[in-house]
Amino acid sequence: MRSWRQSLSGKYLRPGYEPNLPDHVNIETASVCNLRCSCCPHGVSKQSMRPAGIMSAETFNKIIANIDIPVKHIYLHLHGEPFLNPNLTDFVETLTQKNIKVVLYSNCTIVDEAKLDAILNAKRVTMNYSADLLGEDYYDSIRVGAHYNDTLNNLDKVNEVFARHNMFFNLTIVMDGSYADHTDDVLNKCEMLYTRYSQLNGIYLGSRFPWPRLPWTGDLDGHLTKGHGRCTHAYEGLSILWNGDATMCSFDYTGECVVGSLIDNTYSEVFNNSAARRFRKLHWRHKDKELPLCNDCLLDRYVPTEAKLHRSIFIKKDKDEADRIIKSFFQS
Repeated sequence: MRSWRQSLSGKYLRPGYEPNLPDHVNIETASVCNLRCSCCPHGVSKQSMRPAGIMSAETFNKIIANIDIPVKHIYLHLHGEPFLNPNLTDFVETLTQKNIKVVLYSNCTIVDEAKLDAILNAKRVTMNYSADLLGEDYYDSIRVGAHYNDTLNNLDKVNEVFARHNMFFNLTIVMDGSYADHTDDVLNKCEMLYTRYSQLNGIYLGSRFPWPRLPWTGDLDGHLTKGHGRCTHAYEGLSILWNGDATMCSFDYTGECVVGSLIDNTYSEVFNNSAARRFRKLHWRHKDKELPLCNDCLLDRYVPTEAKLHRSIFIKKDKDEADRIIKSFFQS
């Protein structure tokens, strides 16, 4: 009955209205990046990117003042490298003082030990590094502009700072089908990383997803469903861009899904305004091809693959379990 009422309301009574407010918000502290990765619009579609910039302290404070919903987590990244923002430490402190947990992702090519030390002082921070450290050739082919050995050395510095705070960080590795027949190599690399970095808590393996209009950025083999699904990104909440604009899609690197601004409006006002409701209504009725960016997007059909290798597996030296997790990544 609950599903039927939601369907009736979404289609006819209040089309596109979303009564459930999210408990997290994405805030893009910087839309610029120092890398040109082969799996990212920064690396393959620079000409179609929206105007780039770094969020100012004034813009950030206005956004935080206009977030009028009870959020538990704020992710301070979207389409850029957050450590390029000189005010990042102040942003983290502002949020943690409000008892909001902060999640950060970085490509680990810009390591400012003093800034990282100040960020970790806030305690309520989860730090993730995206670095595909399965091998020098593999890493350099994806993370264009970075170098395998430099990133390993940067993680040495990161590990020292986390050790001083008795805290841990996570590592995300993008992996495609080319390693399906080399699971032993993946296992050995993960074992090396856990041995080298005492504060490494978890290694997340993930498939490469196709960005809208850029299908070649994704690993599509075995990941696309046949039917046209309803895109979950249309309902995950607003993502706030560096200039205060609010977009309906966290993959909106072109700025075509912007429905309002949090500079002069509250989150709840923008979340269910006419533009946001129209966006969701078209997705609900499977007419999202009428939306510019969605028209050339495969994410509604894309099924990602994920796996986590926790540190405890390697502490126990349970190679059989680690091998099972890695192999299941390619079999799912």
